[in-house]
Amino acid sequence: IRLLFMTLTLVTASVGWNLIGGFAGQISFGFAVFYGLGAYTTALSINGGIPPLFAFLLGAVVAAVASLLIGLPTFRLKGPYFAIATIGVSEAVRVVMMNVPFTGGASGYRIIDKARFVQSHHYYTALVLAVVAVGISILVRRSKLGLALIAIREDQDAASDLGVNPFVAKLIVHALAAALAAAAGGVYARYSLFIDPDGVFAFRNGIAILLMPIIGGIGTIWGPVIGAFVYGIIHEEVVANFPQAHLLIFGSLLILIILFEPGGVVGLFQKFMRSLRSRSPVGSHS
Repeated sequence: IRLLFMTLTLVTASVGWNLIGGFAGQISFGFAVFYGLGAYTTALSINGGIPPLFAFLLGAVVAAVASLLIGLPTFRLKGPYFAIATIGVSEAVRVVMMNVPFTGGASGYRIIDKARFVQSHHYYTALVLAVVAVGISILVRRSKLGLALIAIREDQDAASDLGVNPFVAKLIVHALAAALAAAAGGVYARYSLFIDPDGVFAFRNGIAILLMPIIGGIGTIWGPVIGAFVYGIIHEEVVANFPQAHLLIFGSLLILIILFEPGGVVGLFQKFMRSLRSRSPVGSHS
């Protein structure tokens, strides 16, 4: 149940990242910022007597506001400059949180949840959130905003000439993506009852959130879900067996996927289905 719970929180964060990274083509390494902000906002809210559901929503709102503050300057950058800026923001926020006294700084922050700990309740919370995230992803992809994001990804200048405002569209979807990542962080914080900056704001979290949609199939609906399950299930085994080399292994996996199957698991499945259809016998006329 714990493994499934962790995997489902990863699904939500992965689907959130795919909204901006997959649909709009803005590769961000900084989603650990939103995950961490959601975790800390939820933790502070629960300790302040706010019910968990409202604490998750508050975390999502805080992250959405933070996404606007980050997006306003960084979305004026293009290509690798945007990606580099997100790395800088992520590390800067982590360092700041290490030195904030009222959240315990580097020592971390403990959550006092008055509700009795029932593991299945946390699992179902994560499941509902993951379903909501996928639902939002489907709605965005089929909406006018989704079409605008795909146009921006393919050719931002051409999309702009056709009447799309790339800056506004990216800000909107970035806020939505940040809210989902923050909600995932909040659900995780309530489950773990203890968080610290090196845990929730870690750069490796940003890499993991980026890696999952790429494994499954970036820019697709189900790719981030598949990628999260693949990553969630094998991650624990890899970390347990190769504690010093797990980042190297996942980095190598990322390179191999980009080189040999940019479409990820979904792309591989689509190729397989196409090859089956091409080999199927053509019906003869009697």
